[in-house]
Amino acid sequence: MKNFLFISAALLIAACSNPKTEEKASVEHLYKPSYADNFKIGDSKNALLVEQMHKAMIAKNFDEAASFLADTVVFYLGDGSTLTGKPAVLDLMKKQYSQINIKNYDVQVSIPVVSESGEEWVLLWDKADVETPDGKSVKGYWMEGFQFKNGKVVAMNQFEKTEVK
Repeated sequence: MKNFLFISAALLIAACSNPKTEEKASVEHLYKPSYADNFKIGDSKNALLVEQMHKAMIAKNFDEAASFLADTVVFYLGDGSTLTGKPAVLDLMKKQYSQINIKNYDVQVSIPVVSESGEEWVLLWDKADVETPDGKSVKGYWMEGFQFKNGKVVAMNQFEKTEVK
């Protein structure tokens, strides 16, 4: 009986100390991603930089917000327009954000990733109540991808949806 208990205990300890690792199966995509595939979780410091930039924009500290951008930054905006260069982006920030108030800002998803080629991105889903100059309130929803190089935003791709209250 002692041998049975000893062997059972040894097997239990061995089973608990050698956890099985599951290998991820390779996925054959129906539509091969043309830009990048096999993203890995990236540096969470980049996500913090995006949050700090948004905090500065909401507070109307536009020069501080622009300090997170590379000089050659490109913004692909939700309305289909493109801005190239930090001065153009800063000008837009000043014109658009000085006219509105952002309330109840909420980050729903913030994921730093690195592509298989080493590109660093932060994928952000956020929403807020936007008070327009005429006093109306609009609920805004955004999905943005911020690309980083050397700790600066070099590109931003934005999709947006608004809903009038």
